[in-house]
Formats: sequence, structure tokens, C-alpha cells
Amino acid sequence: MVEIPIGIGDAAAQRRYIEAHTSFLKEYPALRVVIERISLRTLEPPKEEFDRVRDLPDDDPAVVAVEDKWFAEITVFGLGRIIADDFSEVLTLAGNAYGIGALKIVRGMYERLVTAAYIAKKPSEARPFIEDDAIKRWKLWRQALSVLPNLKNNVPKEKLDELEAEYNRVRASRKDSICNKCGQPKTQEAWTRVDMATMAKEADPNLAALHGECYLIPTFHSHATGFNLNERFQRTEGGNSYQEMSEKEANKATKLAHLVLIRHLTLQNEYFKLGLDAEIQPRIDAFVPIWRREDGAARGT
Repeated sequence: MVEIPIGIGDAAAQRRYIEAHTSFLKEYPALRVVIERISLRTLEPPKEEFDRVRDLPDDDPAVVAVEDKWFAEITVFGLGRIIADDFSEVLTLAGNAYGIGALKIVRGMYERLVTAAYIAKKPSEARPFIEDDAIKRWKLWRQALSVLPNLKNNVPKEKLDELEAEYNRVRASRKDSICNKCGQPKTQEAWTRVDMATMAKEADPNLAALHGECYLIPTFHSHATGFNLNERFQRTEGGNSYQEMSEKEANKATKLAHLVLIRHLTLQNEYFKLGLDAEIQPRIDAFVPIWRREDGAARGT
């Protein structure tokens, strides 16, 4: 008989994490209440605004403005909801000493927050962001066909025609620019030409300051890089030893995820005018004392 485990993960690592992050874990229940207040709600479309422009042509500026605002709200809310789940994933990984894995999730949290903050300031960018789904689905389909050509026989022609038509429509709406070297037009590939660093600067200087730790380093860990290799293998007198557990990174990922989460809660509250300042401000005020204690304990000071 093989015994079924009563838990998943590394129990010893979990105990060490709990002991090392007592201050943060005491804060977590209050933090969770605010997360649920902001995330577990229904986003209603602006019916009155849509009614006011119902009889206008689709390309009328008033119609476009209302649609852009709604697309922006969907995007900011939706990305925020995913950030809440990301935060739980970070804690699960960090709590089991998979700190580098947790940092990879922090990258996604940060990218979603920056994108949400950017679109909150520039609602017209929400439409190309949402419509990029058509580009991604078409690319996935073409890739699948390149491996399994007969796959198209299993999908209704109307569905394929619709998929291709939507791809062509969105592709045609992408902006063209002229190559400085050859003078030929270049069609925009991504939903925006703005890179993550620039987007962060335009959205919030405070987010831009986190770009290195929350985006670049986790990105280096997410891909096959020399940086990732060197971080995972430690040089010893007997050779190189693999760093299976990454508890130092677990501490860092928890702290960064906590910071990104607070900025996410603040963005949601301000953008949607939720009136939760009294609930959020204590969570903001708690951050520095918590991590002063946690970081000090980690350094033995």
C-alpha cells in the first residue's frame, strides 16, 4: 500500500517561510479582505452612456469615446482580477521555497499592473489591446495547421472564415511606419509600439522604478539565459552545486508581490472611484514596517 500524502509541497520549507514572514502573514488577512472587496464584484457596462449614442454611426467620435472607455474599464478590471490570482500563486511558490518560480509570477503581476495603469490613462489603447486576441488566435491556428494540416477538416468552415476575417480586420487596423533603412512600410506586430519600460514611465514613475526588479530579472529567469544558469548553479570548492531551493528569492518575490498588489489596489480604487481609501490606506501604511522587520530578521539585525 502506498500512502497518499496529506499535503502538497515541502513541509519543512513551509515552516521556515512562516517563521521568517510572521509580520507579513499577520497582515495578510486584512489584505485579503481588501482584495476581495475590489476583485469579487460585478463590472456593469455604462448603459446610459451607450443609450445616448445608440443612434449615431459606429465611427462617430462620441461612439468611439464611449466604447473606448468601456474597453478600458474591462481591461483595467480584468487585469486586476488576474493580479489577485497571481498574488496567491506567488505565495504558494514562495512558501515552498520556489523563490525563482515566484519571481516569474511577479513579472506577470507587474506587466499586468503597468498595462492596466497605462490604459487607465489612455483609454484608446484598450481597443487594440483587446483586439490583439484575434491576432494571437490566428497565429495559434496557423501554427497548429503547420504541424497537423488535416486539422482544418475537423473545424466548420464558417468558424475558420470568421477567425480569418477577424484577424484580417484587426491586422488592417494596425499602424504602419516606414523603415528608416529601406524605406519600406512596416506593419505593427504587437498591440502597441510602446515597450514595457516606456509604458511604466508614462503610467506611473513609481512603477518605472520597479522595472528592473519586477520585470527584467524575472524575465531573465523565465528564459534560457546565462543569467538564469549562473544564478541556479553556485560555485563551490568541489565544483558547481545546483540551487534547488531559492529561499532568498522567495523573500524578495513576496515583498515585490506585496508592493505590486498594493499599487494594484490603489489603481482600482482610484480608477473606479470605489471609495475604499479608509480600507486601503492602513494596508499601505503597514508595508514599510512589515518589511523593515522581515528584511532585518533575514539579515540577522
